[in-house]
Amino acid sequence: MADENELGQTGGDGQRSQMDAARAAASEVSENLKSVGIDTDRMTEAAGERVSELQRVLIDEVRAQPLRALAWAAAAGIIFGFWAAK
Repeated sequence: MADENELGQTGGDGQRSQMDAARAAASEVSENLKSVGIDTDRMTEAAGERVSELQRVLIDEVRAQPLRALAWAAAAGIIFGFWAAK
């Protein structure tokens, strides 16, 4: 029982340290980009706007042609299914 708890805590600590390392790396990259004049906050905002725009376009297309969207989804499901079965 104690071994299970120790393993669970070790796994959590490892994940936590990896997350901390990832955050530190992201912060360093952001600082480096800002030092050369790239506004990372603006880049994040622009990416969010583009994603929102893409979502709107996809929703409009699915509503306009639902059978075509269903066919594409089925084709993608078949392809991913075959790929995952390998």
